[in-house]
Amino acid sequence: MIDFKTLYEKTKGCSLLLVEDYEPLRADMAEVLEDFFATVTVASNGVEAIGLYDKHYKEAQRYYDVVITDIQMPMMDGIDLAEEIRKRNPKQQLIVLSAYTDSEYLIRLINIGIAQFINKPVEQDELVEALFVVCNNRAGSETDREEETIVRLGEEVVWHKKSNILRKEGYPVPLTRHESVLMQLFVERANQVCTADTIMQHFYLQGVELSERSIRNLVSKLRKKLPARAIKSIYGMGYRLVPLQAS
Repeated sequence: MIDFKTLYEKTKGCSLLLVEDYEPLRADMAEVLEDFFATVTVASNGVEAIGLYDKHYKEAQRYYDVVITDIQMPMMDGIDLAEEIRKRNPKQQLIVLSAYTDSEYLIRLINIGIAQFINKPVEQDELVEALFVVCNNRAGSETDREEETIVRLGEEVVWHKKSNILRKEGYPVPLTRHESVLMQLFVERANQVCTADTIMQHFYLQGVELSERSIRNLVSKLRKKLPARAIKSIYGMGYRLVPLQAS
């Protein structure tokens, strides 16, 4: 059995989003969780939760460390919420509150990647055990957490190096395969000039042959998805990615 002190050592610096439509249970759980977590935010349905989730990322530039959600809720249920969250952050630590009547939904949740379930009515020991597991998982992958290593390209535009995803205001920006390959090169050589030969060689190693004209067109399209002046043209030489900040 996990004691409270051991749990607190794992949770004291973490943020949590609790999603539960039954107000008495939501209030009781929030009161308990606030003793352990640095930040506890509550929502009464999935639509409200996803709005708070995106707002938290926009303001903190990181996702909630833990999300606890009920399954059956109005407007957006826990399954759809889990799917939306996993689109944004595939590594999100999620705990699902499950009534016995929810058994038909569990396979879908397991397929999404949810491994931690708490049966209703919620027992304190079961809640503590589940929180310890997900917070331990989070701590064990701290260097590979959801925000990963990022390159900041603008006030609200970042490139995630490990997932190769461009995000603006927390939302993924669709890139073509060639645009993604080019971004990876630019990020790898941030603040260095990438010549046409360098770019052609990089694509050749990916099994793609580009002409100089194709490179110009590709850079032009990529620029439209990035902040102004993120890609700087160096006359007679090539292009240079100019991040605001890398971490």
